Amino acid sequence: MHKGEFREYFKKLRALQSDKDWKERSERICQIFLSSEFYQKSQKIAFFYYINKEVNLYSAIDRALKEKEVYLPCTHLDTKTLSFHKFFDFSELVKGAFGILEPPKENPVLLPEALDLILVPGLAFDRKMGRLGYGGGFYDRFLAKTKALKIGVAFSFQIVDQLPQDPLDQKVDLILTEEGFFR
Repeated sequence: MHKGEFREYFKKLRALQSDKDWKERSERICQIFLSSEFYQKSQKIAFFYYINKEVNLYSAIDRALKEKEVYLPCTHLDTKTLSFHKFFDFSELVKGAFGILEPPKENPVLLPEALDLILVPGLAFDRKMGRLGYGGGFYDRFLAKTKALKIGVAFSFQIVDQLPQDPLDQKVDLILTEEGFFR
C-alpha cells in the first residue's frame, strides 16, 4: 500500500470506534502519560487538540495547565508550518485551519528549541517510530527543528509493522497508546 491508501484505511478505522471506546481509550492514554516520568520531567509541553476521533487529550491538558507550561499548535496554511502558542484556558480556543481548535495567535509563541516534550498526532505509526500524518508535512517541518522528546500518540490499532517513509518524514522517539509506551 502507498501512503494515500494507508491514510484512508486509518481514517476509516478510527471513525469506526464507538464514542464509548474512543473516550475510554483516550482517558487511559491521558492517565498513562500523566503518570509517566516523561511528563514529570518536562516543564514546557506541546499537546494537540483532536479532530475526527484522534486521541482526546483533554484531561491531560487540563491537569497540565495547573502544573506545567502548556502549548498548542496554530496552523499556518500559507507556509505549511505550525507554531506552538501558550495555552491558558479552554475558553480561549478558536477554530483554526481545518476546523481544529487553536489558542489565539497573539498568545506567546514557543521556539522549537525551547520545548521539552511534544505529543505528536498521526493517522498511524510503525514499530520503527515512523509516522503517517495527513500529508501536508506541517508536523514534519516542526519536528525537524526541535530537540524535544517526541512522543507519537495513537490508539493501539493504529500501530503497524512498517509504513512507507519519505526522506523528509520525521520519526518520533517513542509511541504512547492505551496499552502503554513503546520504543
